Amino acid sequence: MTGERVLSGAIVGCGVVTEISHLPAWRGQKNVEIVALCDRNEQAARDMAGHAGIRAVYSDFSCMLRDERLDFVDICTPPATHGRLSIEAMDAGLHVLVEKPMAVSLAEADDMVATAKRHGVILCPTHNLLFTPATLAAKSLVAAGGIGDLVAVDSQYLLPRCGHLAERDHWGHRLPGGIFGEHAPHLVYLERAFLGSISPVKAVAGKRSGLPWVTRDELNVMFEGEEGLGSFGLSYNGDGPSFMTTVLGAQGMIRIDNFAMTMTRSRHRGNRVYHFVPHHLSMGLQAFAGAASAAAGALSGRKWYTVGHRYIIKGFIASMRSGAPPPVTAEDGRDTVRVLDEIWVQIGWRDQPSGEEDAG
Repeated sequence: MTGERVLSGAIVGCGVVTEISHLPAWRGQKNVEIVALCDRNEQAARDMAGHAGIRAVYSDFSCMLRDERLDFVDICTPPATHGRLSIEAMDAGLHVLVEKPMAVSLAEADDMVATAKRHGVILCPTHNLLFTPATLAAKSLVAAGGIGDLVAVDSQYLLPRCGHLAERDHWGHRLPGGIFGEHAPHLVYLERAFLGSISPVKAVAGKRSGLPWVTRDELNVMFEGEEGLGSFGLSYNGDGPSFMTTVLGAQGMIRIDNFAMTMTRSRHRGNRVYHFVPHHLSMGLQAFAGAASAAAGALSGRKWYTVGHRYIIKGFIASMRSGAPPPVTAEDGRDTVRVLDEIWVQIGWRDQPSGEEDAG
């Protein structure tokens, strides 16, 4: 829309998620400008600002809020700082986009929701995998009855052992839930997207790696949900990454490859030999189309870690302008934290110490 006022914002946290996901998503948004970056590591902020053409750099968040005329902040710091920074920004009358998980405890999430309501500002958690083409298509298909009544949802997330797990000083080890606290939010909000409100029935954690600073690196959880049963597995013992979600219905099944952003659907056709021919033909055609789509996306620069962020940021901007709910509400973020809290209690890992690093 022409004539719109330019919205001014700042990003706090100049780490990898800002570089590969948030900054690319903000570029190209109309009538919005990122005018400042903030990070305790001022040189990291200066380097990123120089590459991105951003004029102002700060190492002190409070000073930035005082000195800049902002409409919003985008918080890309480690989770232990999300609550404090979000509340300070909302107390200053600013809208907030915050990386997942929104908070590291339910009490902190409640404070954030209450602050947003008190000041009448938007608080939007970044649940990016809800908004890939595959997930959006799967949700639409389920809502239209494309696989019949929903029965169950299962996700399996495999990460390489050479990643965050192997970094002894990575802030993820100091989260409630340990390193699980960094990646389990994706699994929880995807389960919620299909099953509605969920509660963990059984959570089990174990260890397979030989890393001496690691206590647990395998997590499996079973859920009861409003629309069916759910489960997920999270492992840090892979040779490479993989993230698959299966949605089972009374009449068929959907499989989502969350990294390739592809979806396949199969129908329950019976167990006779002649039933398998059309089934395998359909699955083969869908797999070919998915591979072609993934290849085209890779060539065009469309990555799983940018597509959802673009969708959320576009919706966040629309919400700031209209007052309509954002793509992910503060209550959605709060309920995801509630489920995580319940999981950490079950595996006896709720009270892990948490650091206060600001370099996202």
